[in-house]
This record gives sequence, structure tokens and C-alpha cells, in this order.
Amino acid sequence: MPEINNPVNLLELTPVQLKEFVKLIGEPASSAERILKYIYREYAAGFTEMSDLDSSLQQKLAAGADLGELAPLEELVSADAQTRKVLFRLNDFNTIESTIMFFKNPGSGRERRTVCISSQVGCAVGCRFCATGQQGFVRNLSTGEIIGQILFFLRRFRDQMPAPVKGKNRAWLTNVVFMGMGEPLANYDNVRQAIAIINSPKGMGMGFHQVTLSTSGLVPQIRRIGAENLQFQLAVSLHAADDVLRDRLVPVNRKYPLSELMPACREYAAKTGRNIFIEYALFENINDSVGEAEKLMHLLDGLPCSINLITGNPIASSEFQPSSREVALIFQKKLIAGGIRTMLRVSRGTDIAAGCGQLRSRWLGQRGGDI
Repeated sequence: MPEINNPVNLLELTPVQLKEFVKLIGEPASSAERILKYIYREYAAGFTEMSDLDSSLQQKLAAGADLGELAPLEELVSADAQTRKVLFRLNDFNTIESTIMFFKNPGSGRERRTVCISSQVGCAVGCRFCATGQQGFVRNLSTGEIIGQILFFLRRFRDQMPAPVKGKNRAWLTNVVFMGMGEPLANYDNVRQAIAIINSPKGMGMGFHQVTLSTSGLVPQIRRIGAENLQFQLAVSLHAADDVLRDRLVPVNRKYPLSELMPACREYAAKTGRNIFIEYALFENINDSVGEAEKLMHLLDGLPCSINLITGNPIASSEFQPSSREVALIFQKKLIAGGIRTMLRVSRGTDIAAGCGQLRSRWLGQRGGDI
């Protein structure tokens, strides 16, 4: 076996790359199929659980590889037990957070299980209403650290799942959303690799309607990712329909104003044939008036899209307070009357401060920094 100085995190590797690694350590490439099965269908947390691998392969994996298991520091569960938020410690003692949410579709009654994952430690965008944005940027997450967040919850709940069917992925997890800490498109290469693994039938096997990537509006990366062969839905965090207000809410708008962002969105929709989700967080007396709804309708005219409205997350000592549900409903009705499909989302986990970055912010405040 070739000498490997640092263990290879197998969660960093696509199925093709895993085959190459298995060959590198002197084992038949076909063994990669069984390893993938254990990781992404049976959610094995260690190589000892991969019982039908040859002992020589198990020994080589134990010596030269790992499965990048994240260390949970704190877990909060909402009163209705439908939202769980976990703070993880990384190998360099930085921290990130991830959330799993359970709910049923109001129309179909179909059960949904969604994992919201982080892509960076902190965030450089600096949105003033976002707890993560107030933490500043530390570093990008690796592909393995991104995938590891999803696998943590799959391993946690695997005893509640149906038994795996030969040759198929379990259908327990319904959605993955890149809406946690960080700007996913600022960590382009690692996020791209993670989505490729999530999409792969030999990885997590999740398709277009199951994966959502949310961006604050990095125009060059939106144009670039539209040409990638990846299956996901694009969501753009807009929050305002003019540059003056958006500069205040989403500072990256100063670099990529609406005059650049909206053409990039139209180009993406035309190139991919996919609708775009427009995310709009409503804040009291800031962006929630009927006049703002009218400006938003004008801005989005002709763009294949739907709007996700949500009342903003309250942040201590912040000028940004969530709009009332009554105001949000008026805003929604105005958009629907204008012919735009608009959904008013229910805030989840507010009793455990499940908004992006809030748990980590509290942890940092209590300890004066990561541990």
C-alpha cells in the first residue's frame, strides 16, 4: 500500500474519485461500490460497520482514510420536536451549525424531512439582519464537511428508516438546502463537488426538486453554475426591489447591483429551463409595504420565478424586526394578484433561535470565540 501521510476523508470524493483511491491502495476498483453502499445507503459511521469488506481493505481504510464524522457540541430541539439544530465542532475547533426540519405538505400531506446545511464558517456578505453575517468570515468548508452535516442526521435517524433496498437509495431524506451559514457560491468548487455527490445515484441520489442552493447574488458564479451539469434549484435572496434598500439589507448589492443581478437570473433561467426561487424576508416598516410589493412585481416581470416570503428572524439589538403575519398576508395577496406564484413560509424553530447563525452567535458570545 502506498504511504498516505494524512487520512483521506472519503466524503470528499465523488464515486469516480473513490474508485481511483481504492485502486491507489492496491484493492480492486469494484470494492468502491460496496464502500459507497455503506456510506450513502446504510449510513455507516465507521469502517468496522462495513462487515462484508475484505479484512485487508478494512485495515487499509482504517490506516489511510476516515469518514469525516463531525463532533456535535450542542443540540436544540423545538417544543414541537419538529426542528432540531446542532452546533458542530470542526477539526480546527471552528464551529458551524445545521438544522433538520420535519413537516407535512399542506396540500398533499406528504411528509418532508429537510436538512439545512452550512457552506462556510461565518460569512463575508455581512447582511445586517443575519446573525451569521455579523460573525464575519473565517473559512470555507471542505466538501467532506458539507456532506458530513447531511450524514450526521441520516446516521442519527437511520433506526427509524425503512430497511435499505438493494440497488436503491433510501427515500427518507426528502430535501437538502444550502441555506445555513455562509454564501455557497463563494465556496464554489467545494459546493459544486458536494452537489455532484448529493446528485449521484451512487451517492445520495437526490434530484433537481430535492436540492436548493441559496445565494445572495454573486453574478459571475450564477452565470458559471448555470452551465454546470448539476441538479438543483436556485434561490436568490433578494429582500428588496431597488438598489438603495438592497444596499442596506444585502451589502453585496453594491458590487453586483440589480442591473447586473436580474439579467444574470434571466440568463440562468433561459439556459437551464428552470424557474428561480426569489427569497424575500419581511421586516417591519422596512420592506413590507404594498409599495415595495409593487416594485418587486415590476422588477420580476417576465422572469420565470416564484417567491418565498418569510417573516425575518428577530436579532437582539437589531433594527430589523419581523413583520406581522397580517402584513405578510397583505404583501402576499398583492403579489398573487399580480400573477406571481407566492408562498408565505412558516418560520420554523423560532423557540430555539433556529435562524441562520443564531446558535453559533450565542456560543461565541458565551465563550468569547470558538474553542
